[in-house]
Amino acid sequence: MRRVKLLGLPLGALALALLAAAPATAVTPADGREPFFPHAGNRGYDARSYAVDLAYKPARGVLRGEATVQAVATQGLRRFSLDLGQIGVTRVAVPGHGASFGRRPGKLVVRLREPIAKGDAFRVEVRYGGRPRTVIDPDGSSEGWYRTPDGALAVGEPQGTAAWMPCNNTPADKARFAIAITVPAALKAVSNGRLTGIDRRPSGHRTFHWVESAPMATYLAVVAIGRGELVHTPIAGRPGWTIVDPRLAARARKVLSRLPEIIRFESSLFGPYPFDAAGSIVDDAPDLGYALETQSRPIYAYVPDLTTVVHETAHQWFGDSVGLERWPDIWLNEGFATWTEWYYAERHGGRGAAAIFRRLLRVPAANEEFWNPPTGRPGKPAHLFGPSVYVRGAMTLQALREKVGTRPMLRTLRRWATVNRHGTGDTAQFVALAEQVSDRDLAPFFQRWLFQRGKP
Repeated sequence: MRRVKLLGLPLGALALALLAAAPATAVTPADGREPFFPHAGNRGYDARSYAVDLAYKPARGVLRGEATVQAVATQGLRRFSLDLGQIGVTRVAVPGHGASFGRRPGKLVVRLREPIAKGDAFRVEVRYGGRPRTVIDPDGSSEGWYRTPDGALAVGEPQGTAAWMPCNNTPADKARFAIAITVPAALKAVSNGRLTGIDRRPSGHRTFHWVESAPMATYLAVVAIGRGELVHTPIAGRPGWTIVDPRLAARARKVLSRLPEIIRFESSLFGPYPFDAAGSIVDDAPDLGYALETQSRPIYAYVPDLTTVVHETAHQWFGDSVGLERWPDIWLNEGFATWTEWYYAERHGGRGAAAIFRRLLRVPAANEEFWNPPTGRPGKPAHLFGPSVYVRGAMTLQALREKVGTRPMLRTLRRWATVNRHGTGDTAQFVALAEQVSDRDLAPFFQRWLFQRGKP
């Protein structure tokens, strides 16, 4: 969830607190590149794993890193690129092939002395360092590497991970991650997945080793460094690690205690929780100002409310386990997580999803800022996190529920999460699945709700 301030408003205000949305049509480039960020990523290889060893000096804001990328060539390669922001590189090696490197904006370009054949596995080693930057997104929000009063916070949706590690920064290329973070002894360092060890250094530093064994899109990687207490406790039957900024701990404790129950509820709907660890990161980062569904351990840049925790937890199925093929399909993440908020409230004594839907449906057709751009065609990157993606996306699912019935609709969501577990999916595949489960022709319905401008 990027637009916390918008989506956290009371329902009446939500319909009025809108982002401007100019008419636009998303077009997939003829060369098959990701349409919203066509310069990101490299289609010449498939990244299989990242091993990243970081050392951070918070007083100076300096990061040193060594990254090893294991990949398989999807075509013959004489050169290839990794996404990497404005941070210095001192060494690049491709064992067995020889390599030199160069830079261009946002890219580390690797030139090979011996080519790599299609289908061959290879390894890239990169040594780098400097002061990583904050990235400003097309909608004006920030991501990347964010310095906090007691450390740092690294978040990556949609493009920020390349600020602090070299990667193939496109949502469809998932990989496994091992992230080691060395920090002064007074600090903790948290990332995705399981904590596999803490090494104590003679220098008075400590290294925290984290492993995310399930495939993960690069934008879901997280690093949090700070003084909070790192609590290791089971969460809904899985190992859990949670860190909370000391200034927020007292206020965050109650809502975070609901996470086990939320995971159990959502597991009953969508199938088993997708990852082998869980937890939360709560940091005092008001300039960042949003929450994000970083895989296995969402980040909250403030004390979240219950609705926000429900939303980010739903993303563990929709967005994290089932990832995107391309950014214009982001309603499959945000619309699904927003509808889950509504259904959770309905099943826990709050306003029902149908009542929320009907109240929003009263927003007049003349209010183009609410209804446009269409949910399945957000048009341009600045609209990725706008209300039509979140709210009209959730309304699409509720309209589907009312058309085919609650049980077929929930069966569709569960099957979507099961069939595509740890993979990716797109809108056409979801439409086909909904038709299969309901045994109905839903093409006109989805055309109205996802692709037609204006009020459906």
